[in-house]
Amino acid sequence: MRIALIVEYDGADFSGSQFQLNTRTVQGELETAAATIFGEKSGRISLASRTDSGVHAFGQVASLDVETRLSNEEMRHAMNGNLPSDLCVKLVKLVPANFDPRRNAVAREYRYAINDGPTHSPIRRRREYYVNRRLDVTAMADAARNFTGVHDFASFAASTAHPVSTVRHVESATVTRDTEDRIAFDIRANAFVRQQIRRMVAALIAVGNGSKNEDWIVSLINHPRRDSASQNAPPHGLTLMRVEYPTDLSLTLNPVVA
Repeated sequence: MRIALIVEYDGADFSGSQFQLNTRTVQGELETAAATIFGEKSGRISLASRTDSGVHAFGQVASLDVETRLSNEEMRHAMNGNLPSDLCVKLVKLVPANFDPRRNAVAREYRYAINDGPTHSPIRRRREYYVNRRLDVTAMADAARNFTGVHDFASFAASTAHPVSTVRHVESATVTRDTEDRIAFDIRANAFVRQQIRRMVAALIAVGNGSKNEDWIVSLINHPRRDSASQNAPPHGLTLMRVEYPTDLSLTLNPVVA
């Protein structure tokens, strides 16, 4: 039978989500735990969204095939008993045998956290980017609205990304002041090209600090050229909040993150 997992992790000490030889990854840790509980027949784990080294997840979705009599809750407890403290399974659910966490997803939501206060936060330093200067949130919010809609986001794609289509549908992109010293960039789309969000963030910060303006953002969208937005915000401010599926699957958790 096939099960889906909702997974949370602190990405600071992972070399990304996808399995790699001789390095620590989210997929690798999940597969090691699954093999301990279900045996080697559990095989490879599939993930809904690929996250880079240092990127976190509150609602990553994974799937794997298992043979077990354990209940969903028993599987969740067993997995967590075999996972490290920076990774946990929040939910286990039986899904159809043809469920694919990546292809069946209808939307992905990410949040990027920026600290523009007078000092960095030692407590939040692994989950937000400290920019050491006050940013114009209104200008950033106005610029971010241009990301919404169906566009070719080649300008925000990494130069090393695979030469596939860079057209994506961004449903929403907002910039808000979350607290006195923290800014949140929330974006929801059907999918993203490699490094798209972090390059968007770097572009928005340039608008926020006055070195660029909204027209520059518009030009990057209207004249897509690979790697035009060459600056890339660091990974540790980015969190995959949730992956959304058709309503009959109901694989969602409320994305409440402090």
